Amino acid sequence: MSLLKPISTIDSPGGGSAWGKLLLGLVLGLAGGFLAGRYLYPARPKPGRPPPAAAEPGASPLRPAPGPSPVAAAQAPAAAPGTAADLPDAGTAAGDAPAAAAEELQRLEIVLQRSIYTMLARRLPGRRADVLNAHLGRILVWWLDLRRDVARGDLLQVLYHPSQDINEFRILALRYRSSKRGFDRRAFFFKPAAARYGRYYDEEGREVEARLTHSPIEEYEQITERMNLAGRRHHGVDFKADEGTPVVSPYRARVMRVNFHTRMNGNCLDLRYLQSGRRALYLHLSQIAPGIRPGVIVEAGQRVALSGNTGRSFAPHLHYELHSPRGRLLDPFLAEPTIHRALTGADLEAFKVRAGELSSRLESK
Repeated sequence: MSLLKPISTIDSPGGGSAWGKLLLGLVLGLAGGFLAGRYLYPARPKPGRPPPAAAEPGASPLRPAPGPSPVAAAQAPAAAPGTAADLPDAGTAAGDAPAAAAEELQRLEIVLQRSIYTMLARRLPGRRADVLNAHLGRILVWWLDLRRDVARGDLLQVLYHPSQDINEFRILALRYRSSKRGFDRRAFFFKPAAARYGRYYDEEGREVEARLTHSPIEEYEQITERMNLAGRRHHGVDFKADEGTPVVSPYRARVMRVNFHTRMNGNCLDLRYLQSGRRALYLHLSQIAPGIRPGVIVEAGQRVALSGNTGRSFAPHLHYELHSPRGRLLDPFLAEPTIHRALTGADLEAFKVRAGELSSRLESK
């Protein structure tokens, strides 16, 4: 029996005044329409909302609101990057291929005609293009201005281990030949025997990433975001590190503030370096060291906190922010001295063997 059938009784013979019939028909019609709507169009669950992007200065989410990732930014002459995303959410999206077996490696070679992200999206299913694009951005940013230097005809070769688990996804070897900058460079992932984390090295065994000579954190896996990596306002540098990694003051400093704007920043510190007058912010900390409070003087190299994942943060890291004495935002990798560490001894020998193996697979036709 149709759910709307009771409405037909308005015209059926029987007692009751015309007004009564009309009122009865109206009530039954509304009730029938409601039931039919629930029956034909059941309620759908509301989709989950992505975390909102940080709005306060000094706060820096590791993963911003959805948008193109850093290398999407790198456009060929007629195009322009998006947001510097940290890696997309893990999981299988529609169209994704099954995760590769542990020993499976994938090789990709692209002669760029459009942006790197566009070219990847044409070749790879689902989120795999997003994940690979984000990883590439973290390496290429040390060689290129991703907004201006990527050009039509550039060669990109990648050897990687694919995985839907972002903690397992890894670029093992990378080659980039730039027509605008006039170089042909390679990077290889290698973990020295005594190191906590593996890193990317060039053919000579020299780190691709620069390190701050006076760094707030010694042990970290990678710089996951630099300032304005993809055209959005990122106020500092993000050091990817396990929770509980020691954080130090690289210079003699005075503690100015502790735990401010904690909803965004989490546990945090504001230090003023006494020699230069520069101010440094340390955000998303797991703990502040005992005795660290406003007015206290700390020495260069003194532990002041442990890195964490507090406040508006989506993965463990240290957000480090540097300001001039007058409050101007500074890029630590431009304002401070940097170094590129090089492998030596047995580590260098082992690296050369590994790099040779990866290079032959990377550049094989």
